[in-house]
Amino acid sequence: MSYVRPSNVPLGQIWSRFKGIEKDGKPPKMYQIRDMEEKWRTQCLDFMQEVFLRDEPLSKALDVKSDPLSIKTIRKNWEMFLDQKVSLACFMEDEDGNPDELVGFNIIIIRTIDEPDSEFKHEEGESWNKLMRTLVEAENLVNVFTYYDVNSYLSSSGLTVLPGHRGQNIGARMFAAREPLCRALGVKASCTVYTATASQVLAAKCGYEVLATLHYKDMMKYGIDLSTSECPRAEVMGIKFDF
Repeated sequence: MSYVRPSNVPLGQIWSRFKGIEKDGKPPKMYQIRDMEEKWRTQCLDFMQEVFLRDEPLSKALDVKSDPLSIKTIRKNWEMFLDQKVSLACFMEDEDGNPDELVGFNIIIIRTIDEPDSEFKHEEGESWNKLMRTLVEAENLVNVFTYYDVNSYLSSSGLTVLPGHRGQNIGARMFAAREPLCRALGVKASCTVYTATASQVLAAKCGYEVLATLHYKDMMKYGIDLSTSECPRAEVMGIKFDF
């Protein structure tokens, strides 16, 4: 990934602070969504490996967690994405307003028009290659740069929330935090391939439109059987910000 965070947007910013929802008679907690900093890198990657790969429909259908080579390759790619220094982490705050427990994470990627077009490249791990081939097929259904008339846009390689903190609107808050981040970075659009029904519904509620749909049955021509996926399709969804 060639994108580098601009020097005039210093790392370490808090993009959102909000109060959660009272749950099981317990008072609401305070949360903050902020830049993922280097000191949290390993924790955030472990979080994604443990929670995201367990819950994401394609990863489950392809049993990624049982394929060590795929996990190795996925982490290598995630490491590369984190080097852009634009990913977002959500923490529960302590009593002094400092980040405490990591409860949500979103690996963010800024894609630029001067990068090569998305293409499938064989890497280590059978499950990873099937997953990546599926995502590339979906991405290539629409030219986001042309559709939104932009030279860059925000994309994502996974968003997940710790199960015990779901129901606190953290996912929606993390979607919303992308807008001030993009404004600061000078990026005017966001577009991602959403593979879970819940994320597709959430994106729609947050104002994202469906740009293209990939039905998983169409991946059989590549020998990729996704019939066990709890969601039958991937949706390419995007939004252009009004700023």
